[in-house]
Amino acid sequence: MIHKKYWTYNKLDNIKVEELSNSLGITPTISRVLLNRGIANHDEAKKFLYSSLTQLHDPFLLKDMDKVVKRIKEAIRNNEKICIYGDYDVDGISSTSIMIKYFNSINHPVSYYIPSRMEEGYGLNKDAIEKIFINGTRLIITVDCGITSVEEVKFANSLGIDIVITDHHECQNVLPDAYGIINPKQKDCSYPFDKICGCGLAFKLIQALTPAEVFKTSIYDYLDIVAIATVADVVSLTDENRVIVKNGLEYISESINPGIQALLKVCGFEDRRLNAGNIAFGLAPRINAAGRISSADAGVQLLTATDVNHANKIAQLLNEENRYRQEIEMNILNEAIDIIERNPGYASDNILIIYNEGWHPGVIGIVASRIVEKYYRPTVILGVEEGIAKGSARSIPGFDLFDAMNKCKDLFIKFGGHEQAAGLSINVENIEAFRQQINLIAKQTLTEEDLIPKVFYDDILKIEDISEQLIDEIQQLEPFGMGNPSPKFISQGLRTVDIRGVGVDKKHIKFKLEFSGNYIDGIGFGLGDFQQLIELNDEIDIVFSPEYNVYNGNRKLQFNIKDIKIKHSLNYRKHPVLKEYYQNFFISKYETDKRFIDIPLKILKGEKDKIVRQKVEDASKIKPILILANTLNHAYRLLSLLEYKKSSSLTSISIGFNQPNTDNLDYEVYVVINPVVDKIQYKRYNNIILYDMFYSLDQLKAFINQNHIERTIFLYEDGDEESNLSILKSIVPTREQLVAIYKYLKDNKSKRISHSFEKIYDDIKCRHNLIINDALFNNALTIFAEGSLLTYNFENNAYNIHMLEPTCKVDLNKLKYTQYLETIKYQYNDFKNIWLQLL
Repeated sequence: MIHKKYWTYNKLDNIKVEELSNSLGITPTISRVLLNRGIANHDEAKKFLYSSLTQLHDPFLLKDMDKVVKRIKEAIRNNEKICIYGDYDVDGISSTSIMIKYFNSINHPVSYYIPSRMEEGYGLNKDAIEKIFINGTRLIITVDCGITSVEEVKFANSLGIDIVITDHHECQNVLPDAYGIINPKQKDCSYPFDKICGCGLAFKLIQALTPAEVFKTSIYDYLDIVAIATVADVVSLTDENRVIVKNGLEYISESINPGIQALLKVCGFEDRRLNAGNIAFGLAPRINAAGRISSADAGVQLLTATDVNHANKIAQLLNEENRYRQEIEMNILNEAIDIIERNPGYASDNILIIYNEGWHPGVIGIVASRIVEKYYRPTVILGVEEGIAKGSARSIPGFDLFDAMNKCKDLFIKFGGHEQAAGLSINVENIEAFRQQINLIAKQTLTEEDLIPKVFYDDILKIEDISEQLIDEIQQLEPFGMGNPSPKFISQGLRTVDIRGVGVDKKHIKFKLEFSGNYIDGIGFGLGDFQQLIELNDEIDIVFSPEYNVYNGNRKLQFNIKDIKIKHSLNYRKHPVLKEYYQNFFISKYETDKRFIDIPLKILKGEKDKIVRQKVEDASKIKPILILANTLNHAYRLLSLLEYKKSSSLTSISIGFNQPNTDNLDYEVYVVINPVVDKIQYKRYNNIILYDMFYSLDQLKAFINQNHIERTIFLYEDGDEESNLSILKSIVPTREQLVAIYKYLKDNKSKRISHSFEKIYDDIKCRHNLIINDALFNNALTIFAEGSLLTYNFENNAYNIHMLEPTCKVDLNKLKYTQYLETIKYQYNDFKNIWLQLL
C-alpha cells in the first residue's frame, strides 16, 4: 500500500544556520539538522555532540527519592527481604535485572517477581502480592509498573508491606498510597527530564543508593542494560536518555556481561559498531521474546548471568523464541488485515479496533504497530479468551491515546500507558461500545490532515553533496530514535537508470539514480509497491538518509530511500491522476475576438516551483489561492510539490478537474487540472497562479476576460511548450492507432462490445502493443461514428459499441472531426509563438 505523504520541513533562518556552522566547524547541512532538533547555540550543540556521563542529573531531584533511599537502606541494615516487582517487556526485564545486580553487588540478594503476560497481565496483582507476603517480604520495589495500581497498593498496605513505586508511565488522577513514588511525570516532581524509561528510573535509584565516587566505576555494571532498555522502550533519545544510550552504545561491544556477550553473538553483532537500530531490531526483540511467548524469567536470567555457557544457552533459547514469535506475529497480522479489508465499516473509522479469539497477547502490541504503519490510523488489537479481551494500542502523532482512552475508562477492566502506546483489558460485550466512543472522540480531535503521514526532511541535497565527511558528521549525531530521528534529506529530479525488486516477495526496491551526470545507488526498504508505478528514465524526488553499503569488505555510498514522489513518468497509465486527467480532458471552444490584441501579461520565467512553494507557505495569510495546471506532467509535478509542507503550517489543499472542487469552501489552496476557464468564479480567490501554458490563444483570452490580471501570476520555464504539445499529440489518434483500434473493434463485431476502458486498453496493448488513453479512444470513436463505421454510447462505466458494415470507402482524413483535431495542433503552434514573444 502506498500512502500519500506530506514532506514537511522547518523554515530556518539562514544567518543562524551559518553562525552555528562556523562556530562548530560543521557543514551547513548538519547545522540545519541541529537547529531542526531545537539545538540553537554553540553550547547546546557541543553538549549534544559530545554527550558525557557527567551530564546525568542529580537523582535526588526526583520526588520521594530521599525518602525511598532511606527506607531501602533501613531494609538493608535490618536484613529485610526485598522483592523487585517488574514487567514482562524489555524495559521491565532490564529494570529488574539491574536492581538484582545492584543488590547482589552489596551482598543483599533480593527476590523478584514478574507476572505472566498471559495469566496475570500487566502490573501489580493481589495474588502475587499475597505470595510475596507469605514469603516473608515486607518491602516491594516496583520497576516499570505500579503507578495505576491503587487498589493493589491498598491491599499491600493492609498486609503491612511497604511499596516503593518506580514507574515512568502517565499518572492518573488518583495515585496509589505507596510508601514512595518515583515518577518524574508527577505534577509536583521537579526532575528536569520526564521522558526517562522504567529502567532509567531504576538506574537513577541505584545512582542515589551508591556513593558518588563508587558510582563512577560501578555505572558500567548497568549502562549496557539501561541503554538497551531505553532504545527498546521508544522513549525520546534526548537529554539524559541520549547520554545513557550514546555512552552505552560505545560500551556494549566491550561489555563484560556474559548475557550481553551471548546476545551479541546470536545476533551476529560481534566486533561490530552498534547503533540504536541494532538494539531495536536485534537485541531487544530477543529479550522481549521471553515475556511475550513464555516467561520473562529467561530474560532476567540472561542479563544477570555470571556463567558464559549458561548465558549462551539462554541466548539460543531466546533466539528460537523470537523466531517462533515472528511466525505467530505474521499469522495474526495477516488475519487482522483480512478482517479490516473484509469489513467495509473500518473504512470510515479513524481508530481501528480489531479483535479475535485466540490471538496471542504476547505479540499483539507488535501487530498494532504494523497495522498503524499500513493504514496510518491509531490501532487497538485485542486477543479474546473466555469473554475477556486483552490488548495493546498504538497511536499516530497528534493523537493522545492515553487521554482518549481515559475518557472511555468506564468500559475497561483495566488500562494504562501513555500518549503513543497503551495496554488494556475489556469485556467482549463492551468492545463495540468502546469502538464507537473512541471513534467519536477521534472524529472530534483528528483532522483530515492528521491522517496523512508526514515525513520530515532536514535539507535538500544533490548527489554531489553526499560525501564521507557528511556521513561522518551524521554519525556524530547518533543515537537516532524518538526525539532525535535519523536525519533525512531530499534529492530532486533524479532519473531512474536501473530499477529492480529485491528481498522476499520483492518487498524492497533498488535503484541506480542519475542527476547531471552523477550516479548513486539507492535502496528503499518496504517500498516494493513503487515497482508498479516507476519505470526506467522516470523523474523522481526522494526522501533519503545517506549511508555506507558495506559488502565483502567494500564500502560504497548509497541512498537509504524513505519515500518517493514521481515527478515525471513516461508511462502515465500506471498513475492514479492519469485516469481522471484523460477522462476529464477536453479543449473547450471559446468565443473570443479572433484578432491578436496586445495582452499586458507579466510572465515570470524560471523558479516556478520556488514561487508556488512560497505562496503556499503563506496561504494562511492570503487564502484562498487558485492554481491552474493544464498538462498532465505539470499536474503530477504540482501535486508532488504541494505535498512539501512547512511543519508549522500544514496548508489544506483541494484538487479538482475542469473546475474547483467547491464541496468545502474552507480550503486554503484550490488546484484545478485542465481548467474550463470561463466556468470558474475567480472573484473568490485572492491569488491566482497559472502553473503552465494554455492550449490556445482563445483559452488565454477567455481567461483574461473572466479574471483580474493583477491577481494572477503567470509562470513559465524552458520546455513548458513541449508538455502541451505532447498532450495534444497523445489525444489525436495517428493512422496507426486508428487502424489498430478499428481492427480490435472489428474483431469483436460478432457480438456487441460492452467493455470498460481498462479492458479495452489492456486488449489493445496486448494485441497491438499500443498505449492509448481515454481521450484518444473517445476521439477515435467519434471519428468512426462520423464515418458511419459504428455507433456507441457510454454508460455504467462501460462502452456499448455496435459495429456497422461500411457502405462505401471512408477517407478518415477528410472527416470534419479529424480535421478539427489537426486544427487544434496548428492553433497551438500559433499560440506558442505568441506566448514566447510575451516573455
